[in-house]
Amino acid sequence: MKKTNGFILTAIIFTLLVPVSTFAASAGNATLGGVNGYLVIPSAEPVYSGTDTTVATGYSAIVSSGTFANIPYFQMGFSGNYEVGIATDIADTTDILINAKWRFSKSGNTSMALGTVAQILDVGSNTTFADQIYFATTFNSTFIDWPSKTTILAGYTFDNSLNSDINFGMAFETPFFKDTFKEKVNFLIDFGNVSYSTKPNGGNAENRGMVNVGLRLVPVQFLKSVYVSADLRALDLFDDSGRALSAAVAISFRPSNSIVN
Repeated sequence: MKKTNGFILTAIIFTLLVPVSTFAASAGNATLGGVNGYLVIPSAEPVYSGTDTTVATGYSAIVSSGTFANIPYFQMGFSGNYEVGIATDIADTTDILINAKWRFSKSGNTSMALGTVAQILDVGSNTTFADQIYFATTFNSTFIDWPSKTTILAGYTFDNSLNSDINFGMAFETPFFKDTFKEKVNFLIDFGNVSYSTKPNGGNAENRGMVNVGLRLVPVQFLKSVYVSADLRALDLFDDSGRALSAAVAISFRPSNSIVN
């Protein structure tokens, strides 16, 4: 845990010292828990919305040692600064994740938001409840020498089963071989001591520290106002107990007068 904290502190200092870039990732893809963001870390930016409500639905699969999980989700964005959603994490047991996000500040390329992921765990058996509340700020910076959409997250978990209730995470999204893929594929990395749920089927939150990487096909227009996106994820790279692979696909409906985050 001390090593993880030291690594995170170093990353914060590095991020704050590098020059700000003009890269703006194409937002609109969800975390494993169905929140607009990275791999497991939410972004401060809500799902696209404007004068008309935006809706999105998607599906993630998680494969780990002895476990296969299905996570369908549904999102809604409205008024430019609000997002709500629900996801169902289905494996040997079923968990329901309900999220809400409010972006209360946007200045240039910097957004700040408050959010929550309320959780109903082991539905129908030994049902328990948990909640992860968080503050997130998202801004443009660089990751190593690459322009990046960067997020810093701090929060608190209301669940007695975890070793620590204070959550922290960082996330970066940058174009992946942008000349080859024409900025349609992004590389993602996020890390911290929090996962998409207090009882995840990939990425073991009880070990309180993990690194995740992935590739993202940014939203591509398929029909008028309809967009398709996809993710490939490798979770908890340095921990046997939480290591997993994941793939996801999403479809979103964005009316033509919806604004861009």
